[in-house]
Amino acid sequence: MIADYSEAAVCHVDDLTDGELKEVRVNDTDVLLARVDGQYFALHPKCSHYNGPLAKGLLNGHRLVCPWHNACFDVRNGYRLEAPALNGLPTHEVRIEGDQVFVRLTTNKESIENPLSAPDEANSETYVIIGSGGAGAFAAEGMREGGFTGKIVMLTESREAPYDRPNCSKDYLQGKAPDEWMSLRSDEFYKDYGIDVRTNQHVTSLNPATKQIGLASGETLDYDKALICPGGAPNSLPNLATNLMGVYMLRSLHDSQKLRELGQAGKRVVIIGSSFIGLEGAMSLRKLGSEVNVVGLEKVPFEKILGEKIGRVIQGWHEKEGIQFHLGRKIDRLEGNDHVTAVLLDNGERLPADFVLLGLGVKPKTDFLEGVSLEKDGGVKTDEYLQIATDLYAAGDVAHYPVADGTQRIEHWKVAGQQGHVAGLNMAGKEEPYRMVPFFWSNQQGKRINYIGHATKTDDIIYDGDPEEGDSFLALYVQDGQIKAAAGLKRDQDIIAIRELMQENKMPSVDAVRNGIKWINELLKS
Repeated sequence: MIADYSEAAVCHVDDLTDGELKEVRVNDTDVLLARVDGQYFALHPKCSHYNGPLAKGLLNGHRLVCPWHNACFDVRNGYRLEAPALNGLPTHEVRIEGDQVFVRLTTNKESIENPLSAPDEANSETYVIIGSGGAGAFAAEGMREGGFTGKIVMLTESREAPYDRPNCSKDYLQGKAPDEWMSLRSDEFYKDYGIDVRTNQHVTSLNPATKQIGLASGETLDYDKALICPGGAPNSLPNLATNLMGVYMLRSLHDSQKLRELGQAGKRVVIIGSSFIGLEGAMSLRKLGSEVNVVGLEKVPFEKILGEKIGRVIQGWHEKEGIQFHLGRKIDRLEGNDHVTAVLLDNGERLPADFVLLGLGVKPKTDFLEGVSLEKDGGVKTDEYLQIATDLYAAGDVAHYPVADGTQRIEHWKVAGQQGHVAGLNMAGKEEPYRMVPFFWSNQQGKRINYIGHATKTDDIIYDGDPEEGDSFLALYVQDGQIKAAAGLKRDQDIIAIRELMQENKMPSVDAVRNGIKWINELLKS
């Protein structure tokens, strides 16, 4: 009888120690092998988010963390544990025979969905999600994963169902990512799981007392539970003629499409704001052939979050590609009649412009809320379960959530996705506190910088590797006598390990860190 499966011996039982990962081959198929507590597991070797090489990630107990964007999976069943991955990983059968470890291939799939409940017409409850960004997308699936079988309605101002917004400033803007890459899920997926995505919907009011949502169309929608995750509204330049034609934001898929068209025409662009999005936009438009000038209030890009040394290094990467900087400068005015023609700086310098891109950050989009107290920045305060009032939850850019020393609000894709997932689970009846250490990544001229933690101010920076000399470094940010954050280039495993230590409250003292960082992986194993 001919076997209808593929199986092969991949290693000896003692070849891997607990916590080790290794990519192996079973006939013509790559497989990731992981050992935890003396037991072997076999999974698909690429992250379901963007095919990051998981063998270069890190295993902490049963948690497998991707090196690129810190998606997290359970090696025992392949389930996705954390954003930004939506899907889990296929697993394969493992058996031990003598001193050999055998892997039997059990699937040809590259990803799997976490188990989700099907909608039940007998359940009359309605949960409403306001927003279709990362938080909204993960929340809808969190509700089904948590066992909710009622009606789910997602209201979004966008013309599209949830899509991969971070790519709007990167490969998609550069014309390297096709449209089909951008959707997070197919229309069939949302139909199968009873998730009613309503596009082009502007929410004008939400009243927690009456549990009613008002729409610009005049429709009123009743809810049993609701999640607000509308994201942020881009900041504009006060007292300047930003209503001129040729002034753009980079917040949506359509913004990216329009900017891509202009960039391909080799136009002159002035980018106002030297933020991560601003410089990712500068990078992408320059790659398209545009002449790019960047204006920023800061004397060094990213000085507040990454420090002056790393900021200057990043600025140098962009200058090498022909991007010009005008830093420590304010905008005096935009010139033009109907269409912008130039940007005049406060020092009298005039920058000709065929178009202008504003990259000035965002503010929480919460003006539709009634009877809900807002924070100074327009956000809303949640409890540890992301609840802000009875049957009302918040996630993503608008949420101030509790941490050990107060509250914080984070505008990162992974944070929004994971908050949405947790909020969705809790709306379905779970009681899962949100306690994830923040993480974000940025692509600056083809170099991915990963950042973990959150520091509101920096008292000192401890470096391992000189950012100005080598192509790899780790920076640890000290605030009030503690390491609050870390950034790294080509130090993926170290960043993951620091994140896991922060999650488990195992971070060592600043003095211990100054003696060297060889402690990272050892502490994680202890």
